[in-house]
Amino acid sequence: MKKFLSRLVLFIVVMFIIGLIKLALSPNSNYSYAFLNAKLEFLEKHPEYNMYFIGSSKINDQIDCKIIDQNIKGVKSYNLGANAGFDLENFQTLDFILNNKNFKPKYIIVELQDKIKVTKTNIKTERSFGSFNYENTAFAVKYHKENKDYKQIGLSLVSFALNVFHINKYFDERTVREAKNNFVDKNQGFSPLEFSSTKRTEEQKLKSVINDRLERYHADHNKYTPNKALVNKINELYEKCKKKNIQLILFIPGPAEPDAKKLIAYQNAFQVPVVSIVDPDVYPEFYQYENRWDYGHLNGKGSKILSEKAAPLLEKVLDKKQ
Repeated sequence: MKKFLSRLVLFIVVMFIIGLIKLALSPNSNYSYAFLNAKLEFLEKHPEYNMYFIGSSKINDQIDCKIIDQNIKGVKSYNLGANAGFDLENFQTLDFILNNKNFKPKYIIVELQDKIKVTKTNIKTERSFGSFNYENTAFAVKYHKENKDYKQIGLSLVSFALNVFHINKYFDERTVREAKNNFVDKNQGFSPLEFSSTKRTEEQKLKSVINDRLERYHADHNKYTPNKALVNKINELYEKCKKKNIQLILFIPGPAEPDAKKLIAYQNAFQVPVVSIVDPDVYPEFYQYENRWDYGHLNGKGSKILSEKAAPLLEKVLDKKQ
């Protein structure tokens, strides 16, 4: 029995070392999200796209790149949004693009978030713990240390260990590659919620939540201090983009989440320009039922409005000399 246990421990140690080496050589190799990977595979083969949008469902389901292109001269954009794509996932996507010569962006727009939290649900998923490579884990530890959230530091390290041991991936990639997906190759990555399996929230419930969130937004008078680790991380990404003659822009899309004021506090914290359209007084259209799909997202009609509103704001900060 002791001999068996010794061999088992040795096997685990060897596998862990192999995983550490593999992660060092290929830091993004364990991150698996079929839909996003299909988008990246398509984009690799289409260097004519010079503007990339990276973010969560607020990008994936709300940025109509055809409208962006119609309103910004010289731009051909692509939506690389991925539902539940938060900071670490987005940083990993950006890093993958910057380290792959097949991608040819002039501009990269990344959704500004402040979401590093590991939950009981996402710690079980390949996609989430797959984003804990060396660089992201070091950042997450610094971020949570500044917030004195030691539980999250522990969960981040556990996620890193899970990532190290996760050797295989792509359990459903083949299905996605073989399937005809109009939202990948014909709609410039944009996939409005009308075409998803998510049902539209019933009118009275949705109106009630919208009103509640608006009240909380206007009642939020806290003075938020930007997390220095996040600021430094974004500035580092800015420098990486700059070296490759890529302009990085941060984007806060509507509608306003309960923590929107927290994000707005970051607007002047970076070397990177920040474009925001969360202000409900300036953009009341995003808080009307006819333009909404559910508690946090717009429908196709609302997405068209958002894209039309975002285009001129983005154009103002574009460096056309890029």
